[in-house]
Amino acid sequence: MSKIQEKQQKIIHMFDAIAKTYDTTNRIVSFKQDQRWRLDGIRRALKYIYAFKGDLQDLEIADVACGTADMLLHILKEVARLQGSVASIRGIDPSREMLAIAKNKIEGLDKQGAEIYLDCLEAKDLSTLEDQSVDFVSIAYGLRNILERKRALQEFSRVLKKKGVLLVLEFMRQDRPGILGSLARFYTAKILPLLGMLISRNYRAYAYLPSSIDNFISPSELEEELSLVDLEVVEKTHYVYNSVSGILAVKF
Repeated sequence: MSKIQEKQQKIIHMFDAIAKTYDTTNRIVSFKQDQRWRLDGIRRALKYIYAFKGDLQDLEIADVACGTADMLLHILKEVARLQGSVASIRGIDPSREMLAIAKNKIEGLDKQGAEIYLDCLEAKDLSTLEDQSVDFVSIAYGLRNILERKRALQEFSRVLKKKGVLLVLEFMRQDRPGILGSLARFYTAKILPLLGMLISRNYRAYAYLPSSIDNFISPSELEEELSLVDLEVVEKTHYVYNSVSGILAVKF
């Protein structure tokens, strides 16, 4: 196993360790705003899908780094609210503990006729998805944790249909954060890890967040990387004084 693979496995095990408290911690440390950001990103993505496809019927969707299935469930509910339909949706994540919680959430759910699959896979190898088979790929707060990011972006492009949409929601390093952005960064770097530790009893996992942001790329750098795999950014939205970004890209 290479050093990068060893490091990736440590990150996966870290998420296994916090899986049971992950949802509760996210709600508290974000003041429930993480849900609002997810929903806003989904709505923006569906507008583009509707514009290109002409309807929201029989959608094929992949939610990468799905974790406990928060994003997946939001997508299903929003498509149903818009009177669309999902043919199939795949939640993909390398953490078995996260997927176990996702499975419990999905059991007994009104699936609105959708086939729901949960795959324990890394984003760099979406082996359960065929070329050009997906209308919509989403990844919320997961791209930072993928060490072989460029391979993952290639996979997103491979599985998307022509005029398919990619949504990335992520904490990102900002080029010019400003005063309010700096305050938001202080909260993320200093306060959030302490809150995360109190709730999850795992300081290392939440101390990892600010360091992962510092080592991550900016929205403009992500836009450049996406262009190299035939994905064109069509919209950028920033939340919480630019500390969280929503990037929408289309495969033309």
